[in-house]
Amino acid sequence: MKVVLLVAVLAVSACAVKPLNGSIPTQQGHTLASARNAVLDCTGEADEGGNSAVIGGYTTNVLLFGIILGPLVTVPMQDELRTQGEYDQVDRCLAERGFERRELTGNESAWLNNASKHERVRRLDHLVGGGTVESYSFANVQ
Repeated sequence: MKVVLLVAVLAVSACAVKPLNGSIPTQQGHTLASARNAVLDCTGEADEGGNSAVIGGYTTNVLLFGIILGPLVTVPMQDELRTQGEYDQVDRCLAERGFERRELTGNESAWLNNASKHERVRRLDHLVGGGTVESYSFANVQ
C-alpha cells in the first residue's frame, strides 16, 4: 500500500507546473528578430502540446487511480497541464531550430528593464546571440 501511495504522489507531483520565469531563446549568431520569428512560428504548435499533455494526464491518472477517480484527479489540474504542455511544445520546436531556452538571472532582468526601448532591443540582441551582461560593450553597439 505504501508503494502505491508513493507512486501516486510522484505521479501527481510530476504533473506540477514549472514556474514561468523570464527567459529568452538563444543561439549563437542569431538576433532578436530571428528569435522572435522562430517563437512566432513555434507558437502555432502550442495547441498540439497542450492537448497531448491533457490526454497524457487523463491516461496516466486513469491507469493509477481507475476509471472513476482518475478523471476526478485530473480535472482540477487540466488547465495547468495544458499550459505546461504548450510551453514544452514551443520549447521542443525551438530546440529543433537550434535555439535553447536561457533563464534570465535577476541581474540580467534588471539590466534589461532599466534600459530605454531602443537600448533594450540592442541588449536583447546581444543576449539572444549568446552574449552576457559582462561581455556587452556600449562602444561596440552599432
